[in-house]
Amino acid sequence: MGQRIYATKEQYPDFAEEPFDGSDELLVKRLRSASIEVEKLTRLARYATDVDGYPDDPDTADSFAEATCAIVEHWQDTDDPRGIDASAGAVKIGSVSLGTTSSGADSASPREKLARRIGDKAIDILANAGLLNSSVAHS
Repeated sequence: MGQRIYATKEQYPDFAEEPFDGSDELLVKRLRSASIEVEKLTRLARYATDVDGYPDDPDTADSFAEATCAIVEHWQDTDDPRGIDASAGAVKIGSVSLGTTSSGADSASPREKLARRIGDKAIDILANAGLLNSSVAHS
């Protein structure tokens, strides 16, 4: 079986606050990538699944879909779907430094770094549903 995709392009307008600014093909690709993130975040969660591994409970399935759409929406807002800008360190040009503190170290916690990459909303949706991997919830 291939990668599970937790939200469809038809569901995106139901969960996102803003319309997707791109083609249907790109939206499907982003939903697939966001589903990978959701699956990582819920890897140790306990919930009933169907034979294909999708959540069996409609509320759980909605949480997966809503979190997936929230990640896509965050990527659209940040124009950083691969998380490159979110994980970049300081940029220094002469005496001007952008991106982190003056020490050059990124002191953000793992959860803060994750939130920069995929957004707080998806993390909150999964946490509120009791589906968030405990290592993320407490980092």
